[in-house]
Amino acid sequence: MRKISYLLLLLLMQQTMHAQVVIALLFGDKLNSGALEFGITVGPSLTNITNIQGDPKAGLNLGLYFNIRINDRLFIHPEGIAKGSFGARRIMPYATGNDSLDQLFSGGDVERKIGSLSLPVLLRYNISGKWFVEAGPQADILLKPKDIFTAKVNDNDLTYTTGIRDEITWFDFGLAAGLIYKLKKDKGMGLGLRYYYGLTDIQKHIQGTQRNTVWQLNVTIPIGAGKANTPPTPAPQ
Repeated sequence: MRKISYLLLLLLMQQTMHAQVVIALLFGDKLNSGALEFGITVGPSLTNITNIQGDPKAGLNLGLYFNIRINDRLFIHPEGIAKGSFGARRIMPYATGNDSLDQLFSGGDVERKIGSLSLPVLLRYNISGKWFVEAGPQADILLKPKDIFTAKVNDNDLTYTTGIRDEITWFDFGLAAGLIYKLKKDKGMGLGLRYYYGLTDIQKHIQGTQRNTVWQLNVTIPIGAGKANTPPTPAPQ
């Protein structure tokens, strides 16, 4: 029953994200009005997991955002990241329970891939001109975790993929903070650098505490902001 509840929640969130993308494309100019900015956020990331022997892994984040003006300097900045990424690469191979596989991959390495649906809710503050800082909590649902073993055997590349759903928690919670530069002080494209540090021990059966960490570059693109900011054409006399 618990697994069914998780699956229903994931399906509902995925359908909601798809609906939000359609809304963004169709009604972006209506949502970008007054004290509200709305658009798409996209950017590459470098993810890692603490307390394992591994290297950072490249990923990509894609989602929607709102920027809600509280006053001239302070904003609330929630995001819905439909395509998020966690994990690490070049992890030392571990025992799979199959002696033949363990021997084949003993000289290789492992890439851990974890998808996510993420919801950062940040406070954004204008420190000077077009520069902003942001910080706040982030909640994540961790999806389709898997380990990809790779090795070279007799000059041939060999791979083996195994799901690790039973090893990884469904949920992660952490804190994010970053620096943003807006190309236009009002409703324009923004470029940002953000760091996320997870507070959840995401691996259930390993000693120590394994936490997600992420460095990411963010590009925020308002949808329909130019159209929304254009004054209406006066009616002919």
